[in-house]
Amino acid sequence: MSDAFDDDARRAILRHMNGDHATDNLVIVRANGAATAVAATMTEIDAIAGVWLAQLDDGDEEHVIVPWTTPLTDRRSARVQIVEVHSAAQAQLAEPS
Repeated sequence: MSDAFDDDARRAILRHMNGDHATDNLVIVRANGAATAVAATMTEIDAIAGVWLAQLDDGDEEHVIVPWTTPLTDRRSARVQIVEVHSAAQAQLAEPS
């Protein structure tokens, strides 16, 4: 994965997402291919994508890679893109099948 910011910033974002946004992580993975996920942890972030590890309801795990709509350049751009990905995921999951 390419670098958008230093390791301290990367660790801070992952800590924040996993410590404060566990439910948001779950919404993101469910809308991006892991529909049966019961939990999710953000494991990596770089300029082009975020990676989550989804715990599926059958006990399996699945990596979910979600590309950003624009490359990240700093922590602020990471926040903007994560919010956009989450908002899109919420909208997708709210649509009737």
